[in-house]
Amino acid sequence: MKFAEVAGNVKQLVENPPPKDECIYALLLEAVVNAIAHRNYEDSSRQILVKLFADRLEILSPGAPMKPLTVAKIRKGNCLPCSRNPILGQYLNHLRLMDQRGSGIGRMKEAMLNHGLDMPEYDLTEGYFRVTLNGPGDDLDRLRSPSDTFAGIPPAVADQLSKRQISILEQAVKEGKVTTGWVISNLNVSKVTAVRDLKGLCELRLFEPRGKGRGAYYVPSHSK
Repeated sequence: MKFAEVAGNVKQLVENPPPKDECIYALLLEAVVNAIAHRNYEDSSRQILVKLFADRLEILSPGAPMKPLTVAKIRKGNCLPCSRNPILGQYLNHLRLMDQRGSGIGRMKEAMLNHGLDMPEYDLTEGYFRVTLNGPGDDLDRLRSPSDTFAGIPPAVADQLSKRQISILEQAVKEGKVTTGWVISNLNVSKVTAVRDLKGLCELRLFEPRGKGRGAYYVPSHSK
């Protein structure tokens, strides 16, 4: 497929999106854009394939991941920016369809988890790199909306929290702040554990530290 044909197809997809669920469309667009950006265009005998099954969606792109990337690294999320087609990547970036920072894999993972679905699956099959987006199967109750979360936290982030951290977050939202002392006395943990839990919430960008020494405390990141 020539560059002009690729550009035209992407432009049509953006301007005329299919009337589907917003989550499914966003995931499909992300996966297809990644396939267009990273496929092996030297293999002109193959095309990008999108296969819809009753329980899953598969996007197949000609060619294996470009070295030093491997399927194993992609599964683990160890994806540093690496482009097989940099000019095409720049054009997709111009269309605001990708940011060229290697974040597409992470966005697909978060979108799936945020809606109660399993993480995307990646493998190689008959010369294609395949991305599989599994549906909920018969368990429709597992589906959820990112808007139905505590304190506006996406499920992909909330799933990383321990019960203690959720309690800490609830206290901070209720009172506007939380201290290491409150965590120690109310959750019956050591100072080391309290500091570790609070540090984890900061690393997830849910908390911001304020003050120093004995006057130090933590506030939700959305606080002014």
